[in-house]
Amino acid sequence: MKRFTLVACAVLALGFSSTAFSQLQAISVGGGIAKPSGSFNDFAGTGFGGGVRGYYNYEGLENIVLTGTVGYYRFGEKEYSVLGFNSGLGYKWSLIPIMSGGRYYVGAPDAGARFFVGGELGIHIYSVSVVGDDNVFGSSTLAGSTDFALIPMVGAELGPLDIHAEYSISDLKYLGIKGAFKFPVGKK
Repeated sequence: MKRFTLVACAVLALGFSSTAFSQLQAISVGGGIAKPSGSFNDFAGTGFGGGVRGYYNYEGLENIVLTGTVGYYRFGEKEYSVLGFNSGLGYKWSLIPIMSGGRYYVGAPDAGARFFVGGELGIHIYSVSVVGDDNVFGSSTLAGSTDFALIPMVGAELGPLDIHAEYSISDLKYLGIKGAFKFPVGKK
């Protein structure tokens, strides 16, 4: 317990001290498509959604940007079968990612196109609903979970447009292709 308290205090201290030297540079709003992989693909269809990302820039580090992301994605329904027979029930999954991370940009900040590699670490809040086609079950939330997630990404910024591919490494994995429009909000 003491170790957890010390780690929590250190993380909070770093968080508060780092904001003193960083400033919000931009906010992006966008959407994307998420294709489940691994066992998640067995019971979830393609997902669509969007989110908001904040970009924090440190003085003197033009090619390194910290990010924070919140979003919502809804995955398509997949039908549930028992021993090869149609059950008339389907799964509908939703996801709320709450992430923070960073990006390393290649190229000058004033270049027309800037490529980047990055990653984010945080939590994914999942919920699943069961939908019945006989109206007996209707649609009810069956379960939910919160998992840690690591998301490596690669992409490019073309002026105010941010386009990237990412892969979620968590209990429920997916490949995402996302695009967003960036709005500058602070000094550059």
